[in-house]
Amino acid sequence: MYSQDETISAVLRFYQEVIRHPYLNDDALIIPSPSGWDSINIQGKTETVLELLRHLPYLRAEKRFDELIIHWETVPICYPHHQDYHEIYPLPAHCVYLAHSFDREGPSLILDTNEGTLTEFYRTGSHITINDEDYEALPEPDKWKAHRTSPITEFLDTWARRYEKLVWMLAPNPSGRPMTGRFYSRAKSSAEEEELGRQGQLEPWPLPEDIHPDDDDDANENENELDREQREERIRHRRHVADVYNIYLRYGWPNHFDKERCRVELLELEKMRDAYDKRRMDEANPDAELFD
Repeated sequence: MYSQDETISAVLRFYQEVIRHPYLNDDALIIPSPSGWDSINIQGKTETVLELLRHLPYLRAEKRFDELIIHWETVPICYPHHQDYHEIYPLPAHCVYLAHSFDREGPSLILDTNEGTLTEFYRTGSHITINDEDYEALPEPDKWKAHRTSPITEFLDTWARRYEKLVWMLAPNPSGRPMTGRFYSRAKSSAEEEELGRQGQLEPWPLPEDIHPDDDDDANENENELDREQREERIRHRRHVADVYNIYLRYGWPNHFDKERCRVELLELEKMRDAYDKRRMDEANPDAELFD
């Protein structure tokens, strides 16, 4: 059952949780006056959709061409400033994108005002609720309907809780491109997301500094060089996620959080990661600068 008031409240709760993270400034969250955003008048949508869009809160980027994130490669749409948003996969008049995928990997969020639901639409065809053969047989405009779908409030409250419990975390991107933030998850699976979301008090993540790839549970004595490099990269990424998480806790998350000091340290951490990645790329391609 769709309710405009409940939808607005759920979106607001979610965005309020997102801006607690040391990625966006508090003023990134913009809230309409009681009369709503009078600039929104998108063609091809029902009045129910338009009324919702006119009264939703939004996340607004500081610069016109900046891309914010609320999940892996998922960009929230700020309709008061992007009324010309083009639907790559056109939706029925009673449906609207709340967020779109930046690339192929991230989910787009599709809100259905007839059903009162949100759908995670992955262009790659992951997280579908039917078998692959039936999915491929669907007309292209209908494929989004076969993806994971939940009631709006349940969906957004689940996502908000994952940010509250630091299952998911957002950090600033030093380069600001292709998106202004970086998304990290402590979970390796949907089941682990659920488990971590039920945690009580958050404790530091004791990931040893001296962990060695040969000690990894995924190690396989028959793996080739590429497999080994990929496994080692997963270990490095896991350690980096642990560093991000522990920095959050060190600055008082959740109840005594120093957002600005946490942001400064996270920014330095991300710069160090970028420098490390660049060194590895240079070592792997020593002649690359000749073609710049």
